[in-house]
Amino acid sequence: MSRPLLEVANLRVAYGAGWRRVEAVRGVSFEIARGRCLGVVGESGSGKSTLARAILALEDRVSGRIEFAGQDVLALDRAAKRAFRRRAQMVFQDPLGSLNPRVQAGAALAEVLRVHGLAGTRAEAARQTADWLETVGLDPAYAGRFPHELSGGQRQRVNLARALCVGAEFLVADGPVSSLDVSVQAQILNLLKSLQETRGITWMLIGHDLAVMRHMADEVLVMKAGEVVERGPAADVLARPLQAYTRELLDAAPDVARALDRRAAAAASLELNRGPVPEQDVPA
Repeated sequence: MSRPLLEVANLRVAYGAGWRRVEAVRGVSFEIARGRCLGVVGESGSGKSTLARAILALEDRVSGRIEFAGQDVLALDRAAKRAFRRRAQMVFQDPLGSLNPRVQAGAALAEVLRVHGLAGTRAEAARQTADWLETVGLDPAYAGRFPHELSGGQRQRVNLARALCVGAEFLVADGPVSSLDVSVQAQILNLLKSLQETRGITWMLIGHDLAVMRHMADEVLVMKAGEVVERGPAADVLARPLQAYTRELLDAAPDVARALDRRAAAAASLELNRGPVPEQDVPA
């Protein structure tokens, strides 16, 4: 049996000292197998985003163990941490806020390629940029557009391309479709599923939309006040929760079944992203 790509044991993230010390993440343990998607759910303030930042070595006040592909993340020096962040990337909730409004989509990708030494010339950067835009379902012509000239779904595709172009094999997606229309959500979710299946991408999906978790996640981890209160296969946890808190989350989303039906209907009308796919929403 192969070793999980990510292993986390007794992870703690604390802020302050003495009586002001607050533990945002308290003794969290889990693992993610290669090519799988772990969904992390919980109410606002439950520690989901802090957990994600700690895993990506963006938090310093951390104790416990984080191993990525057998490598101790907490012991990495500056150079090794830079290499690690090429393999592990984050996609944020706000696609517009994640992009520089004064930089065209293609230039944003080309800059990342040059910084990481993945494109020696402008021509090579342009070629790779076009390839990655096609990979996430955008026509290469979109390279010449500024963020305000793109729709929400198109912006998120650019963010995905920027994360993947450095060779990322693990992505943390923090509410990647929560700000998009339902029909566009289906397209982006299909794209994520396709990348998982065709490229073996491993995911950690953070959010509170249980319909999205049911569609995307292989396993679900439920957090409350910095702790894990329930974990298991997504279908089991969301259909037959064992903990009262998980049932409260489900009760707080009474139209989950209806949302699932809407997304399933939208997804059924779209092919999995194998190449450029026309975007259905319009520029903001």
